[in-house]
Amino acid sequence: MKILIIEPPAVSKFGNQRIFGGNGSNKSDFRKPPLDLMMISGYLRKEGFDNVLIDANAARKNIDDIRKILKREQPDVVFFSTSTCTLYKDLLVAKAAKEINTSIITVAIGTHVMALPEDTFKESEYLDVIVYSSEWEQASLNIVRHISNLKDARGIFFRKNDGVIVKTDLQPPLQNLDELGFPSHDKLQKDLYGDPTAKRIPKTMVMSQKACINNCSFCCQPAFFGAPVLRQRSVEHFLSELKWVQQLGFREVMFNDATLTADMEWAAALFEGMIKNNIDLTWNCSTRAERVNPTILKLMKRAGCHTIALGMESVDKTVLRNIRKNIEPEQIRESVSMIRKQGIDTILFCVVGFPGETKESIEKTISFLMTLNTTFITLGIAVPVPGTDFYSHVEENNYLLTKDWSLYDPMKKPVFSYPRLTSDEIAYYSAYGLRRFYLRPRYILDRLKTVRSFTDVKTYFNNFIGFLKRYFL
Repeated sequence: MKILIIEPPAVSKFGNQRIFGGNGSNKSDFRKPPLDLMMISGYLRKEGFDNVLIDANAARKNIDDIRKILKREQPDVVFFSTSTCTLYKDLLVAKAAKEINTSIITVAIGTHVMALPEDTFKESEYLDVIVYSSEWEQASLNIVRHISNLKDARGIFFRKNDGVIVKTDLQPPLQNLDELGFPSHDKLQKDLYGDPTAKRIPKTMVMSQKACINNCSFCCQPAFFGAPVLRQRSVEHFLSELKWVQQLGFREVMFNDATLTADMEWAAALFEGMIKNNIDLTWNCSTRAERVNPTILKLMKRAGCHTIALGMESVDKTVLRNIRKNIEPEQIRESVSMIRKQGIDTILFCVVGFPGETKESIEKTISFLMTLNTTFITLGIAVPVPGTDFYSHVEENNYLLTKDWSLYDPMKKPVFSYPRLTSDEIAYYSAYGLRRFYLRPRYILDRLKTVRSFTDVKTYFNNFIGFLKRYFL
């Protein structure tokens, strides 16, 4: 059996985020490997089904390139990833496959199709299967094992020849994540990957855990992968992957875990293992403000960490309560201070437009950001991803302006409007807040003072160019 796994072509000039249903177009040149597809690829290979993995997004290939690849590979089954804002273009992969050979089984992966399977089938007559189980790897294995009789493949929707949509039984969560093996890092074209925050290249992505300890209303993690639960790989298994990644020639990784230090005892064992095994990888990660302390931060720094991202979203108590973000602004302040004292950069993820937001609450958040010694911030526009409680809220209250999925992109105007805060106002405050933060003379001077190498110069320059492209060019 020939298996082809495709990250579809970019929709925006600088690529798109589809990883685990990630939603959005890049405005600076971020090229991240398709970790979800790499995990599927690696698991299939481990179970005896080798495959070809193509990242058309990072390679900036177009749909004509995909047709050529399909003709060359002549696959029996094609898996491809999707996201909400890229859905229409992603489905062209299924069409291209069927135009090459109608017998090719086409399979869509992603949170949008999980949330709206019947609607997605209506969007494309060329789509055969949708994976709805959060255990994408196992569901994909079920498909290839039961390709001639899909009713026996757990965790999927599939369309029969008569057009009837069938839902199979759910694939239960895998408890021992070590059984998944390693993602297919070796199938990547290494020179494609990097981003403006990277200290070294080439860069890949790794993930040690599934699900999430949080239950934020806007996030895909609790909606599709379960919360507040946490499944982790063993430290030994994860260290083996990091050693392999280094052997392959990667010099930096991004930990794609929602909260890397959710289990601080496990995390400490990981960092100590990285130090003991002399794993020479620089890295960045995400965590929560209350899940760091000086002891763990010292280990992270010694293990190669250069940047930590924290989810702040807002400082307004009403907004935080509405999105189930159980955090206090002063926890953010304290955590940023602790992290920066260890010589680690910080990124604060902030969002405008959540339920309960007002002009005053946005101003409060922006003013608070000005008082922090954080290296970077984001101030994105909220996107109601289908399947999340946030989406249900704006839909049920008639706040949605459109169901044109191509517009569900944080780089575009919001697809919703509130009685006290319009779509235009949300877009304005997003741009205004970022300009106010990054164009401060003091901020620019502070960044220049931190320059220690050509890499630092390149990082800041690339970030600045990305900023200009987003808001002025």
